[in-house]
Amino acid sequence: MKAILRVLRAELAAIFRDPQILSVMMVSLAIYALIYPYPYRPELLREVPVAVVDLDNSAGSRQLARDIDASEAVAVVARPPTMAEAERLVHERRAYGILLVPQGFERELLRGRQSPIAIYADASYFLMYQKALTGIAGPARTTGVQVQVARQLATGTSRTEALSGASPIALVEVPLFNPAGGYATYILPAAFVLILQQTMMMGLGLVATRRAPSADPLPWRMLGRAGAWLGLYALLLPMYLVVLPWAYGLPWLGHLPALAMLGVPFVLAVGFLAQAVAAVLRRAEMVQMVLLSLGMPLFFLSGFSWPIESLPLLLRAAAQAIPSTAMIEGYVRSAQMGAGLAELAPLIRQLWLLAFAYAGITLLLRLGASGSRLSAARPEVRSREAGDAL
Repeated sequence: MKAILRVLRAELAAIFRDPQILSVMMVSLAIYALIYPYPYRPELLREVPVAVVDLDNSAGSRQLARDIDASEAVAVVARPPTMAEAERLVHERRAYGILLVPQGFERELLRGRQSPIAIYADASYFLMYQKALTGIAGPARTTGVQVQVARQLATGTSRTEALSGASPIALVEVPLFNPAGGYATYILPAAFVLILQQTMMMGLGLVATRRAPSADPLPWRMLGRAGAWLGLYALLLPMYLVVLPWAYGLPWLGHLPALAMLGVPFVLAVGFLAQAVAAVLRRAEMVQMVLLSLGMPLFFLSGFSWPIESLPLLLRAAAQAIPSTAMIEGYVRSAQMGAGLAELAPLIRQLWLLAFAYAGITLLLRLGASGSRLSAARPEVRSREAGDAL
């Protein structure tokens, strides 16, 4: 027990006395907490600039442009007379969408015929494209329904029948587990877990390359280090996954016991993975370079930039070997969906499996390294003994 406590204190001292490690594991977390979520605070894109090219210039086309401008999704910032001028605005990034109202738009509507309009949106910026498209299409569909209802009323049909005929299905959209339907609620929980994983791996990997040799048994050393990680992240994990989401107004339906059941194996899995990487690479600069280069692949394999189900089978299997994959899924289920321990049990088991697997790999690598050092030392000892004999 004394050996475990001695290693625990040494591990914490190694973290807090090294400025580089402290900056990776503490200072960077504070900077990320302040800077990363801030751009996403509005949750939704609003007032995406669009241009309206009105070749009809009728009362109906002007009303359609006003309806589009009144929506919160887009804002009509220009009414150029030609498509060439509208395209120039898009190329200059002063507009991200164009509505083209053709000549004869109102006349065709009054005759009871289809009156097509054209919507152009800049698909090189996907979020802007989506907002511009829906922001123009919604009011356009509403205008079509209004024209159809007015036509039915003119024939003597009751208002109720006219409305049901124009729109027979009343669609009610309910955004489950993301009340605002916002981007921040979607992306930030996963980003917080990835930030914790990346900073933990880099910090603990650097610690592993700079440790002084110890005479304590290897299993006790591993237990002591694991205790140090758990003690440190018993404070950092709730700060990042409970306090920070609350501060930024993200929904929280989770329970601290569920977070603890996920967090303990997650910290152990990431910690031992960092030890295994350090045991293979051995040099601090190599550990730092490799883990930095892994940041983007881990981001894409995490499952929130692109669904894991849509990845190739080999990449799906690789994603399951990364602790953040199960942790993100479990954290989102707990925090946003209110899942209990029964629903989280498969993910908790997966994290424990990863923790034991990476601990075993670390143990084998360390034992192999110790054996290699002993083998290298024996010829040296024999040569010294032979020299003494002579």
